[in-house]
Amino acid sequence: MVHRCPPLVLVALAIATPANAEVREYLYVENTSGGDVTVISIPQHEVVGTIPATIVGGHPDDVVASPDGRMLFINRLEGQDVVALDARTEQVLFTVPLGGVPHHMTISRDGRFLYVPMFNGSVLKVIDLTRREVVREIDIGLGAHATRLSPDGRRLYVGHIVHQAVMIIDLARNEVVQTINFDRGVRPFAISPDETTLYVQTSNMSGFHVVDIATGRIMQTVNMPTAPQTMPTSFPHTVDHGLALTRDGRRLLAAGALSGRIAIFSVPDMRVIADIPVGREPNWITLSDDERFAYVSNRVDDTISVISMDTFTEIKRLPAGDLPQRMTTARVDRLTEAQQDGAASTARSRGNVVDRH
Repeated sequence: MVHRCPPLVLVALAIATPANAEVREYLYVENTSGGDVTVISIPQHEVVGTIPATIVGGHPDDVVASPDGRMLFINRLEGQDVVALDARTEQVLFTVPLGGVPHHMTISRDGRFLYVPMFNGSVLKVIDLTRREVVREIDIGLGAHATRLSPDGRRLYVGHIVHQAVMIIDLARNEVVQTINFDRGVRPFAISPDETTLYVQTSNMSGFHVVDIATGRIMQTVNMPTAPQTMPTSFPHTVDHGLALTRDGRRLLAAGALSGRIAIFSVPDMRVIADIPVGREPNWITLSDDERFAYVSNRVDDTISVISMDTFTEIKRLPAGDLPQRMTTARVDRLTEAQQDGAASTARSRGNVVDRH
């Protein structure tokens, strides 16, 4: 069942919306405990708005953008659904119920399908964003956590905490075609541009594995330059959480969650280029579109670190909401807060309730 925003609301918003908003790049940060999304301008690196909990809510855990920048998709742990927002007006377009706890999502290259692993279920749910409903379920077992699309968009990689594996799904056949096993739960991972190499963080480990995808063999285990002072004692035993690889595959950024640092490695020699102190418990890393900047969510002190990829230093630290975690960037003709409020006011005057506060 799909829950849609009433058509009259969308019409009223469209009528009231200015047509001259400039397309800019923004960073969207979901704040899990706060239930809202912080919006940061790039490259100005200023907080320019918040999508409030009255719009989002439900304990969000991830945010992804459509390739054309027109929509944002946010999963909600409490709501057990995905909510789709108009990125321009930041109003709800529709929600898709999932009937389970969704984890880290991936969108197809053409923007038609959203792939959502169900952590407390045994399937990957496929949402057709044109039909706005779940159209397929792929059996992958309990405890799927992270997903990434292959560079050519033909395969989906799924990391498992419970099954301690990375499963590779052929998206044309909608079935698992390869499983790479580990001895611990799989956390964030990255795929090389030529799809020959996998970089994998696991539970209870400070560092990451370098894996040959064709054979599934671990070729190298790389330690973080700064080890944590303590190790976790409870599930999911998070030590490091967050990997980002530059498009050319030559720089790998890794988040040391317990050490409070971001390490940057050269690839393939795995030489440490920088070991950068950031905020408390860095959780996710996202690069700007031009890869001049890297963004790190520090989920314990509720901040975002901005790292220059030219100097490999933290150049700014910005406030976020309560428990910032996953992030995405998008180029959007976003309305200002005043324009959004004006559009909402016009919609209300036409008898349609739109509440951003």
